[in-house]
Amino acid sequence: MTKCKNNLFLVVAIALMLVSMIGASLVQTGGSSVKVTEVSWVGSDGYQRSGWLLKPKTATAENTAPAVVTSHGFLNNRGMQDLNFVELSRRGFVVLAIDMTSHGDSEITPGMSGMMNSVWEGVNFLADINYVDNTRIGVTGHSFGGFSCNFSVLSDEANGSRYVAAVLVNSMDPSYDTSYGNRDVGVVAGQYDEFAFNITDENGVAQPKPEYINSKSAQTFLNFGNAPTGTTELKADTVYTKNIDGRDAIRVIYTPSIIHPWAHFSARSTKATIEFFDASLKAPNPIDSSNQVWQWKVVFNILGIIGFVMFVITFTAVLLRLPFFKSVKRTEISGPAPARGKQWWFWVSLALAAAFGAIFYLPIMQATKAATFAPTFLDQGAVRGISVWAACCGLFTLLLMFVTKFINKEEQIDLAATGIKISLVNLLKTILLAITVVISSYLWVFMADYFFQVDFRVWVLAISRFNPVYIRIAIPFILISSVFYIASSISVNCFNYRKIAGKEWLNTLILAVATGLPALIVTLIQYIHFYRTGLLVYSANQTHLIIVWLFPLVAILPISVIVARKLYKKTGNPYLPGIINAIIVTLISCANTCTFF
Repeated sequence: MTKCKNNLFLVVAIALMLVSMIGASLVQTGGSSVKVTEVSWVGSDGYQRSGWLLKPKTATAENTAPAVVTSHGFLNNRGMQDLNFVELSRRGFVVLAIDMTSHGDSEITPGMSGMMNSVWEGVNFLADINYVDNTRIGVTGHSFGGFSCNFSVLSDEANGSRYVAAVLVNSMDPSYDTSYGNRDVGVVAGQYDEFAFNITDENGVAQPKPEYINSKSAQTFLNFGNAPTGTTELKADTVYTKNIDGRDAIRVIYTPSIIHPWAHFSARSTKATIEFFDASLKAPNPIDSSNQVWQWKVVFNILGIIGFVMFVITFTAVLLRLPFFKSVKRTEISGPAPARGKQWWFWVSLALAAAFGAIFYLPIMQATKAATFAPTFLDQGAVRGISVWAACCGLFTLLLMFVTKFINKEEQIDLAATGIKISLVNLLKTILLAITVVISSYLWVFMADYFFQVDFRVWVLAISRFNPVYIRIAIPFILISSVFYIASSISVNCFNYRKIAGKEWLNTLILAVATGLPALIVTLIQYIHFYRTGLLVYSANQTHLIIVWLFPLVAILPISVIVARKLYKKTGNPYLPGIINAIIVTLISCANTCTFF
């Protein structure tokens, strides 16, 4: 790419990120009718919490508005609730989107108690705001956030405040007794939710998921905590009312046809949220529940992700013009080194790598205790497990490259010509260049958060601003995962470049798909069987949770190959893209999970 062309793409990358920030912010603020503010407070338990406070212009001290606390689930952050806080705030609700403790920008706390208290502390925060009607406060949370909502009811009762008027539990079992009292309560129970709403027959045999609404538990909930009598079956998506202590209370179960994590990205789940809080708390600005705009925020966020990736690639080329970094780039670059050896081994090696990653994913995650919900080695269990798995896949990739050299003896790879052989000075410069590129790229992410309170996210993939404390946490994970990303870059660019049908892009596509195959294979095994039978293949020892962690990797791993190929063509240095990928992927992971010290 010529200097002029690279400059043009750099400008386009920056423009895409700016359009993303502005566009996502306009959607999030309802075209400036909602003010979004970063807030932080210390709860009654002494822990600091953070969140985004969304205040509609119609909410004033003279015209108080109902309010809702939204909570993400375990291993997420406040941005995961964007579809709900966007739609509720544009309907006139004051919304507090919280980071639970040990997540996002909230304080990292020992154990689970701080997390369980997070929704309740959000309720207390809202109750003290003069433009909030503290007799009309609702709570909603996904997964563990739903559990925290249930806990907030217990705290509300113990406190005697009765602030919580409405509870919508999303993707988590509600309480099946009478503990909610005369509060309005709803449940979003995805028909294919693989985490919650488990039912068994009289022999203890697990039953398929779509049967939940007809279970004794669901019927008891809809009957206000009382065991159902007679043969009448209470139905899904129907609001039931009962006068309790002089108030007509609501019970309703919504059953969209979604899996557990899809609730973060579902118009049907959002529709249920809108309808429930409108029925319970009365929306100051009622808008039909099918009228949703959060999808436009997703469109703008996608532009931001594209711009971010483009910036990483093009800004690297800009820095390579500096005299200090010139030696990082090889003098003569002929592109990826063509592999002229045995073509059958090209396909076999890709298949072996995919099989290794798929077969050993769960054993490695369990061996590293990735799903331990307590302080453990290296602070973040999920990232620790993924990093070790990646490193093992990297070591296996290196083994395959040694076999490649043995099989293709007649076509020996020139280690110097391909950039595999590198001096210590240039390796140190490569590391410094990679760090500089990542810092420069993340400045745009921090800018998006500071000025617009948005990030670059699509469903479970989020490039977010992070608390500086996560840099210390990330360093060992970067070192571990770099084994994979460097090995992958060397494999893609120095061993497995073959023009398929005379086209380089086809080779890149094949390698990108092959790299993402382990994550895709394990996910498909789980969910194809789940969709067909309503039962999970992997469920013991939190394996259903561990498999969900693969969702973002289905996209991240192929993208890392494209970045590796693009950067190698500019530099002839296979280590640079590997290090950049390792740092960025680790930062993405560390910023969107739970941390225990």
